This record gives sequence, C-alpha cells and structure tokens, in this order.
Amino acid sequence: MDELKRLFEAVQNWEPVDWKRVNEGLDTVLGDDDHPATFFPDHNTADELAQRFRGALMQLVNRALREAKGKETDPEAVRLIAMARTVRVEELPNDPSKALGLLRRMGSVTTELVDRLERLGVVEGVSEC
Repeated sequence: MDELKRLFEAVQNWEPVDWKRVNEGLDTVLGDDDHPATFFPDHNTADELAQRFRGALMQLVNRALREAKGKETDPEAVRLIAMARTVRVEELPNDPSKALGLLRRMGSVTTELVDRLERLGVVEGVSEC
C-alpha cells in the first residue's frame, strides 16, 4: 500500500519536461560551434538549470529502460544511462566554477543520451525542440 501511495504522489507531482527550455539551457552551459559558453551562473540560475537537466535525464533514462525491456541492449546507451544516473544525483556545489563544471557534465550526458536514443529510435525530435 505504501508503494502505491508513493507512486500516486509521484504521478501527481510529475511535470513534463520542457525540451525547448532544456535545449536553451544546454546552449547556455555548453555553447555551440560558433559561440563557446562564457557563462558563470549565480546559485539560483545554476540550481534551475540543474533541475531542468535532472528532469530531462530522468525522463530519458526511464524511456530508454522501458524501450529496452526484452530487447538486446545497446552498450553505448547502457554506458550513458549509467553516467546519467550518476551525474543526476550529484549535489550542486556552491562554488560557481564547480557548479558550472557539474552543469556541463549534466549537459554533455543529456546531449549524448538524446543523440544515442534518437539514433536507436527510442525518442525523436528531442534535439530539435
């Protein structure tokens, strides 16, 4: 009964991932080919970006695991899922340069996992939002 209650509460508190905002956050912390990132976040901004990336990583991991049931798993996807699980639970440092480092790791894993899952047909159009 407790597990059912916990699941019900999680569903009530679930918010869909705003992929447009996630991609904007990725651009902010990672930059792009033409504009490298030159960003040092204040703690509130860093926390907001970290929460966005955590939600995105959680959704991507859940989707990948759901699609993988009963199928041969892709070694690269397995590696990225493990990285996503690790980086997602890291605590945001108070030091701005260390916070930026964590955000960049989260952003890189998010980008790589999206790319891999799009190639595998698990998700589509996420990187284009």
